[in-house]
Amino acid sequence: MIVMKRLGILILLLAAAQAARARDRVEERRPAAPDGLIEIANPAGSIRVIGWEKNELEVTGTLGRGAEGIDVSGGPHRFSIEVKTEGNPHGVQSNLEIRVPKRSRLQIDSFAASIAVEGVEGLISAETVNGGISIAAGSQEVSAETVNGSVDISCPCRRVKASAVNGAVSVRGASGVIEASTVNGRLSVEGGSFGRAQLESVNGGVRFAGDLASSATLDVETVSGEVELLLPAAVAADFSLSSFSGSIVNDFGQQPRRISRYTSEKELEFSTGSGGATVTVHTLSGEIRLRKR
Repeated sequence: MIVMKRLGILILLLAAAQAARARDRVEERRPAAPDGLIEIANPAGSIRVIGWEKNELEVTGTLGRGAEGIDVSGGPHRFSIEVKTEGNPHGVQSNLEIRVPKRSRLQIDSFAASIAVEGVEGLISAETVNGGISIAAGSQEVSAETVNGSVDISCPCRRVKASAVNGAVSVRGASGVIEASTVNGRLSVEGGSFGRAQLESVNGGVRFAGDLASSATLDVETVSGEVELLLPAAVAADFSLSSFSGSIVNDFGQQPRRISRYTSEKELEFSTGSGGATVTVHTLSGEIRLRKR
């Protein structure tokens, strides 16, 4: 009799555990417009978004302990996907994988989730506080911002905005207009022809490899970090460079001069070709290197 009671209790416990696991799993599928807006909010854990050929939205994954559930609302032109939590939402680690029509537009928000996007061609906006952001997509416009984490973007974008406070920022394959910054981390940009590029770093180096349109502006500023620019040998630009306590190395020939006999500050101003583009670089304590590609 005691054995039978224990067996019954064990069966109940197993059934309860299976029911809890079933509640934790997420499986949602809805018809979706090929270029609709999809808003995603997950306080913590991970968010992975994959673009596919189907005109469907598919949400799978697991909810963390403390999550009340997931709300998938709207459609087909605008969806909202939100993990609902009780108590402190930042401690609930939920992991979502979301498949969307590849031309969808994305708006992703989190506090402590890592964010990864691949294969999406629509506009992408991603923000988190404690987590990295990785975007490998065919989008024309991307915005990615984090505080504690790195930003890695690979896309044929014509407009990019990327920033991190404590983390590196890397952008590859872009062109057109870019604004990128980091406080504690390296900043690297490699791409095609840019019309406007504004790059800033406080404690970290900056590397730019690309071409400049005829009337482009390239502004680079660092406090403590080296700056390396790799430009075409035939670039037509007007240069204004200065470093308070670092050297200036110029593959294009002209040499810098010291501003005063009492300081180590150096500056260099010159033009290549017929000029046209404007390149301004200032660093407080770092070397500036101009290289021919």
